[in-house]
Amino acid sequence: MIEQLSVDEWCRFDREHPAPTFFARPAWALALSDASSTLTPAPLRVRVDNRWFMVPAMHSRTRAFLHYVAFPLGGYTCVLDECGDPAGAEDASRVLVWLSERIDHFRFVAWPLGPQPRVPGAQVTSYETAAIDCSLGFDAVLGNIRGVTRRMAGQAERRGVICERSSDIADLDDYYEILREASAGWGLPKPPVTYELLLAVLQRGGSDAELWFATLEGERIAGGVVLYGADELFFWSAAMRRDFGRYRPSNALNLRLLRAACDRGVRWYNLGASEGLSGVARFKQDLGAEPVVYAEYSSRRAAFAVYERMRGVFAGSA
Repeated sequence: MIEQLSVDEWCRFDREHPAPTFFARPAWALALSDASSTLTPAPLRVRVDNRWFMVPAMHSRTRAFLHYVAFPLGGYTCVLDECGDPAGAEDASRVLVWLSERIDHFRFVAWPLGPQPRVPGAQVTSYETAAIDCSLGFDAVLGNIRGVTRRMAGQAERRGVICERSSDIADLDDYYEILREASAGWGLPKPPVTYELLLAVLQRGGSDAELWFATLEGERIAGGVVLYGADELFFWSAAMRRDFGRYRPSNALNLRLLRAACDRGVRWYNLGASEGLSGVARFKQDLGAEPVVYAEYSSRRAAFAVYERMRGVFAGSA
């Protein structure tokens, strides 16, 4: 049995059983819907072997087909049991196999820090993120950070760099300018995330979506947006003004956020993928982050596969 829950039902479930990652929570789905005209929150409630499970997902509007994605734009999700806990790998696998056999197109990106399912017959794409285990507290986390990285964070503080959370959503304009400048330095024609989505996430996320800045003499020189699930702080978007790199604001900001993660009691500090940027990968390693491999599973029923091929043919002939 499968049914699509309403957003209100999902929100009630999440209040009682917050998902381990922000990306599997209603606020993320609602923000995506705010910023996109083609995606609709569509949490699925599934009964397999006389047990109920919930799969946070979104519906992509495709005529005549059931097309679900969990989750787009670099997000994750996980199969949750009736108590809101991540289902074990075996149960999650059964649920996903069951869904893949009944949905025309289903794409599922597994939360890297939870049980990893197996979906025989699905197309599998592997990814890698970097995460720090905060379960032993900040002192243990600090002890795993490379000495030079700690010293650079200390130098930043001595030079007057201050890391603080902003409580004014209007400050997003300042962060987006930093992100725009940094993106040009990365060789990107535009920032990897739109202003509209950043704004929607901060509006929908409440206390689980935070905007942070590193400032120097009152000037904002770096910043980022962090997202909280029950078990994870995800450093979703980060940027620094290149001219101020010598002040090491990124070192100071990450150490401050690591302390925030420990204070909040989440286990994981997730730094996300490095996307082939070797310097970024080294920086994360110096912070004590370990690589974590996870997978995206994509399944297509025969009719949908034919539809996609035909759409490609017509697009190519246009």
